[in-house]
Amino acid sequence: MQHRSVPGRSRVRMRTAMTTFALATATALAMMPAGASDRDRDPIGDPLPDVETGRVQVGLKTISNDFVAPLAGVTATGQPDFMYVVDQVGQLKELNVRTTRPGDVLRTVIDVSSVLVGPLTPTDERGFLGAAFADDGRLFTYTSEAFDPSTPATFPLPEDPPGPCDLTGVVPDHRSVVREWEPTSTSPLTYEPLESSRILMTVDQPQTNHNAGDMHFGPDGMLYIAFGDGGGADDQNCQENFDGNPMFGHGATGNGQNPSNPLGDILRIDVAAGLVPYGIPADNPFATSQPNGEIPELFAMGFRNPFRFSFDAADYTAANVGTPSQAWVGDVGQNDVEEVDIVTAGGNYGWRVREGSFLFDPDEFDLKGSKSDAFVFARTRSGQGFTDPIAQYDHDDGTAVIGGYVYRGASMPALQGQYIFGDTSRRLNNAHGRLFATSGIKTGPHKIVELRDGPLDFQLLGFGQDNSKELYALVFEPGATGLVMRITD
Repeated sequence: MQHRSVPGRSRVRMRTAMTTFALATATALAMMPAGASDRDRDPIGDPLPDVETGRVQVGLKTISNDFVAPLAGVTATGQPDFMYVVDQVGQLKELNVRTTRPGDVLRTVIDVSSVLVGPLTPTDERGFLGAAFADDGRLFTYTSEAFDPSTPATFPLPEDPPGPCDLTGVVPDHRSVVREWEPTSTSPLTYEPLESSRILMTVDQPQTNHNAGDMHFGPDGMLYIAFGDGGGADDQNCQENFDGNPMFGHGATGNGQNPSNPLGDILRIDVAAGLVPYGIPADNPFATSQPNGEIPELFAMGFRNPFRFSFDAADYTAANVGTPSQAWVGDVGQNDVEEVDIVTAGGNYGWRVREGSFLFDPDEFDLKGSKSDAFVFARTRSGQGFTDPIAQYDHDDGTAVIGGYVYRGASMPALQGQYIFGDTSRRLNNAHGRLFATSGIKTGPHKIVELRDGPLDFQLLGFGQDNSKELYALVFEPGATGLVMRITD
């Protein structure tokens, strides 16, 4: 077990290591689209077939409307009746899944709004983004907080190479912070005040978007944390960002293919009591050797914005304790393809070399405007160092995938073992979210079907799973409120 020190990140280098990441990274650099011929790089206008309406259709029942922007619903050991909902504006709220009705005011378990940067608008991706409970009652949170130049981050931004734009004086937009909270009571579940919580790690973020932020304890007992590529578009410097400033902080090859910082990665850490601030699992891919500067926390790389992920409830068995887990991840695409991935130790999921299973050309951007002209241009062959999505769809059917859960409840037997997920909005910000399903088998590829006869009248933000393994859609009603809706037969 290696312990992580903060802020200095000492690394123990030993003679053995998994080489999967190193090989995949080398392959990625060799496959950069700049080496393809002009003919090979013709855009694919409609890369994937349309999503069809499924044989099984579901209903939605509103349980609570006491939210602004609910992102995730998680459970805590010893609290069988409750699901705890992350509200992006800063509250973790306690929802009794058996008795709560619309109009009820929910109890706030913690409030982090005083330290947040964002969300300032309905499209702001910053804020309170994730929470996870350890079995002993400790709580871990992921928040967007102010950049502080006087305090070095655990993970500062990579050094940017010279480029076609002047990056003098640029500073990170904000900092992602992972905190640990000790419980003070179990009935009701309460926690120490914000000022007493402990910071485990801080990660500088160059732009406002692509923060990911979901976190879960896997069946192996380790804490998994998702990070996006740092924001902007195309994962590269010098394109004009949405704020009118040039993008920075993406290094020479983009953060998705840079294993030396958390951006574009899923991390795996050990937060067992007594480890300060946390430990590195001995079976992490780079726990003992980092030949190319890899961080030892790194579990999988090559993501653009793995906003929501989960583990199959059926995997939480004694046989899986201590074995690296496999996560179901919805990775948000750029201009063409949304993907669902089965994430395993050492996997490289391709961004920004690929979008879905297609090669991605990031070079066709307009330096005078924020619009990305990047495109996918060829489907990649197997055996090239990347892991293919388990399922994917294109932007004829949505704009941003929202990862969900493999259904293991009892109320919808026709969906037993299916992976339930969705898309935030059929067209950008038009509040027409969609509910999808695909096979819950971890080998694919799988076909996607829609669980409704048309889009929702809401923007889909996330999913929740209660202690009975029933599922909830977490949605936002523009100009109104956020809702938690039970998915029903």
